[in-house]
Amino acid sequence: MPDLVHAIRGFAVIATFAISSPAQARLDSDSLFGLKNVVNVHLEFAPNEWKKLQPPSDTDWSFERALDGVIKDAQAGNHLHSKKSSRPGVAGYAGVDHQYGAANVTIDGDIVHEVGVRYKGNGTFFAGHKSGKYSFKIDFNEYHDSLKFRGLKKINLNNSAVDPSMLREALSYELFREAGLPAPRTGWAKVYLTVVGSDVQRKYQGLYLTVEQVDKRFLKRVYGSSDGLLVKPSTFGAFRYFGDDWSKYEAGYFPKTDPTPEQEQRMMEFAHLIYRANDAEFAARIEEFLDMDEFLSFLAMNVILANLDSFLSGSQNYYAYLEPSSNQIQLLPWDLDISFGAFEMLGTPESRRNLSLDRPQTGYGNNRLIERVLALPRQKQAYRARIEQLMDTTFAEEKVMARIDEVAQFLRPLIAEEGADAVKRFDAEISESQTDSPHALKYFVRKRRESIERQLAGESAGEHLNWDGQVPAEVVVRWIAVGLVFLFALLLNAIAWIWSAIAGIRDSTKWGLLNFFLYPIAPIIFGVAVRKDMGRGAAIMTACSSVLFVAVLVTIVSLAR
Repeated sequence: MPDLVHAIRGFAVIATFAISSPAQARLDSDSLFGLKNVVNVHLEFAPNEWKKLQPPSDTDWSFERALDGVIKDAQAGNHLHSKKSSRPGVAGYAGVDHQYGAANVTIDGDIVHEVGVRYKGNGTFFAGHKSGKYSFKIDFNEYHDSLKFRGLKKINLNNSAVDPSMLREALSYELFREAGLPAPRTGWAKVYLTVVGSDVQRKYQGLYLTVEQVDKRFLKRVYGSSDGLLVKPSTFGAFRYFGDDWSKYEAGYFPKTDPTPEQEQRMMEFAHLIYRANDAEFAARIEEFLDMDEFLSFLAMNVILANLDSFLSGSQNYYAYLEPSSNQIQLLPWDLDISFGAFEMLGTPESRRNLSLDRPQTGYGNNRLIERVLALPRQKQAYRARIEQLMDTTFAEEKVMARIDEVAQFLRPLIAEEGADAVKRFDAEISESQTDSPHALKYFVRKRRESIERQLAGESAGEHLNWDGQVPAEVVVRWIAVGLVFLFALLLNAIAWIWSAIAGIRDSTKWGLLNFFLYPIAPIIFGVAVRKDMGRGAAIMTACSSVLFVAVLVTIVSLAR
């Protein structure tokens, strides 16, 4: 009987949805998106359902302590996933585990009953807690599997709490799409909230960015098929290798579709190639697994935008899709609200604007895929050529500046509804000067382009960034080992130098002086061609110690690049 009641209730909800929203059937998902498109969204909760969204009373709201937990897991080689929560990311380290509550959602007059709504985000969740403006995820399927809205099962309402311009994420997604890369669509939403029977009666929450969910609907729209494997990694190190047991990957790769055994095997082989294959095998096989054209474009756009809270740091904020027809992996951007060089946890505003093209990945070893691909001369050349092309097209200065002005003109009156201070912060954030904001958008565009042009011309190497300037332990060990070998090589050369000078003096003052001042050439000539009986041993030691010394110098230069 309960199942029958539930079925009848579900049918009633769907019927009510159809009756209460006759217009939406004639609209598709495009109606929700566009950088000059704003919709009204009203979220209506019963008090008990609203309570489900709220974080636990014992939530630790110290972002610094949550970050300490992230750092400890990073140092231990764990995933970006606290034991306090089932969700990945820094909010989980505070004990936050976003839960759905049922709401009636009205979008531009079309009402959908009993929809799942929850808070979303990590850093933006902390910021939302301070401002009272949380981000939301709407899941039309949470309580009714067949329910959808304008062809969508989920949409995101992002608060842009760390971006006063509200433009970074929307513009970045647009630039990715213009570069021919799969990326979510965006639009704007004026969001209202009602909690029935409480003092929260249709309260305006503010302007939000609407972001398309990367899910099966997205995959079908972009690829024509959702049969591939979609993952959303959240671990320290891109595509880490955990052996041959897929269950060990799930906590770090976070599959968003159900993988087949063949897809599981393919992803594990990809990780093995990155971390276990020698250079020759990697070079020969990487294009079997990776859509290289797509990857280089994806990498180039992230680097141009200095989007460091991303795949460049090798931890999270990207999707990977094992596309079924090619059986190759493609990467998709996600969570771009601190792109355009605004990720304050790495470097300075100036160093982020000067991010290196050839070493864009954060630190050492966090992203072996980038390191190994850019170590291949042909791929590095193609990557630089792609950056050069994007600089002339997608990221052309006049074009980007004009687009910022165009969308800003549309947004300014909407932002003005949140007060004069919001408009002041908005104008500072899009300025061509960094006087009032270190991350001003137009200033970034101009200075970033100047840095990239210098790097492409060979006039600058850019800046390679790392977490707090710290060098990982394995890199320290590597340098210590090289240093010890260097000292050993110096010692051997000193012994060979003195030995060869003594051997030369035993023959004549002339050869003593030649061996002393023209080391290592003279001792080798002396021991091989002049006096084998007296100088052969010194010549052999001179040659061997010199070769070792040169090898160590080459290694040092290689590590320093």
